[in-house]
Amino acid sequence: MHFAQIYTPGIAQCSYVIGSGSKCVVVDPIRSDINVYLEKAKEFGMEIAGILETHLHADFISGHMELADLTGAKIYAPEIANCTFPHHALADEEEFTIENLRFKLLETPGHTPDCTVYVVTDLERGEDPVLAFTGDTLMVGDVGRPDLFPNREEELAEKLFDSLKRLKELPDFVEVYPAHGMGSLCGKALSAKLWSTIGTEKRNNYALKHTELEAFKVDLLADMPAAPDHFARCSEINRTGPELLSNLAQPAAYSASEADKAIKDGYTVIDFRAYHSFAGAHIPGSYSISKDGNPATFAGWVVPPEDKLIMVLEKGGNLEEMKTALYNVGLDNIYGYLESSVESWVNAGLPTDSINTISVHELKERLKKEKDLLLLDNRAKSEWESGHIEEAVLAPAPDMRQPADDWNKEKEVIVHCNTSNRSMTAASLLKQKGFKNVTNVLGGTTAWSAAGLPMKAEGEK
Repeated sequence: MHFAQIYTPGIAQCSYVIGSGSKCVVVDPIRSDINVYLEKAKEFGMEIAGILETHLHADFISGHMELADLTGAKIYAPEIANCTFPHHALADEEEFTIENLRFKLLETPGHTPDCTVYVVTDLERGEDPVLAFTGDTLMVGDVGRPDLFPNREEELAEKLFDSLKRLKELPDFVEVYPAHGMGSLCGKALSAKLWSTIGTEKRNNYALKHTELEAFKVDLLADMPAAPDHFARCSEINRTGPELLSNLAQPAAYSASEADKAIKDGYTVIDFRAYHSFAGAHIPGSYSISKDGNPATFAGWVVPPEDKLIMVLEKGGNLEEMKTALYNVGLDNIYGYLESSVESWVNAGLPTDSINTISVHELKERLKKEKDLLLLDNRAKSEWESGHIEEAVLAPAPDMRQPADDWNKEKEVIVHCNTSNRSMTAASLLKQKGFKNVTNVLGGTTAWSAAGLPMKAEGEK
């Protein structure tokens, strides 16, 4: 048996190539880099004969259509997913064999209604299963969150409880290969470790330790992070089959005057430069989504999918990387990028905007002297609860698309996160909403702590 795990940072996604004899299959491929699977199959000396989807992924666009188009391989997907593209729909406990590998699908709803697990037996070694591709049902140290479907979290948590009981019946030695690791928003406590065993998870995974449904539900649903808006959109795109990347127009290089005209016609600008570059000068109304943060997740979260997009890149370019980030979350309407970055815009005499910045030491002094500062903490709730600046107000960055009604747009707003990336995204959103004076704290809580300044945990007096 040949086996490879392929990890995609940013979205913390795991896909797999597994094969025997002359054929292999790819499990949960990602759309943006199909070549990695082709190269791995070539390295194995195998042809790709199958593409397996564990469920309709919510946080990224799958590569099943891309890979099938290039290889002619058959797509296998759960019957309960109701996919509309050409595929083999697998029923619960249905088996199929490719060379010496036998795959058995188990329906394991909970994270989503269509979640499944593929249990794999290497027939060269015997009849016992050797590993399971557990998708987002079971991950290392965690399980898939059941709250992605409005008003169905209780129902799906109950289904997940039953699904986990089913997985606990597998032999302890069966290896667990999930679809995500730490950093994914498909769970709340994922490990950095990317594989495990059923036995290890039964001993250590909080969710698998529960034997009573009600206690399981309380533990599972507590402290769940916010779910990005693009999750529902990606699931539906994956169900119907995403457009082939080869059918999308390639982004064109826009001169400053061409970009200016497009913006006046309603095009949207996403600025991928580092936060300090955006602070110095940017096209008015543009989104700041730093390449140094998590551009795929935050672009998918805050940018409307119907918008026509123009990218601003670092001078010298990271075009392919940023295209990939957008394609991975279904933002396909990329019309162009500003040639020579913001420098060409400035040299053309076109208007720019900027964001004020201050150090943590300046913030400390201002907090002493000014009692009515509006200081916003743009991190997630869990980060806030573990420690925050006492005077700050929790305001996660994506929520700045709809700022509080009682915030005065004429007064200064100071934003921070743990570095400065999310807070610059928040600053750009606030500027779009008409806030005239927005200041970003350089280094955020990381710099604040490094300077020895106090943090307050939630509940502390």
